[in-house]
Amino acid sequence: MLRYMGAIDDSTPIVTSVHDEQLVDDIPVEKLLIHDVLVDIICTPTQVIFTNTSIPKPQGIYWDKLSPKKLGQIRILRELKSRIEQETGQKLPCGPSEKLPPTAKQRR
Repeated sequence: MLRYMGAIDDSTPIVTSVHDEQLVDDIPVEKLLIHDVLVDIICTPTQVIFTNTSIPKPQGIYWDKLSPKKLGQIRILRELKSRIEQETGQKLPCGPSEKLPPTAKQRR
């Protein structure tokens, strides 16, 4: 959303805070999904870590990954999608319906 608004770009640092116990040494690139955002700076109670990641940041909202149910739960995304469709005159894609494992229970 912020990229669409022009508020951020590829040079904008992504910063997070975690506890020292939550740190991992490495996440294999093949485990990352298209919408995963790697951080540039990690702040813990005891240290600041600059990750120096070279993996590109997402370029926007991946509408084709958002299920109708998920989109229905996030009003700002529904409004943004509608606005973009009105501005461009084109319908944006929508992701497939969520498929939960047989043992999962759907929250209502």
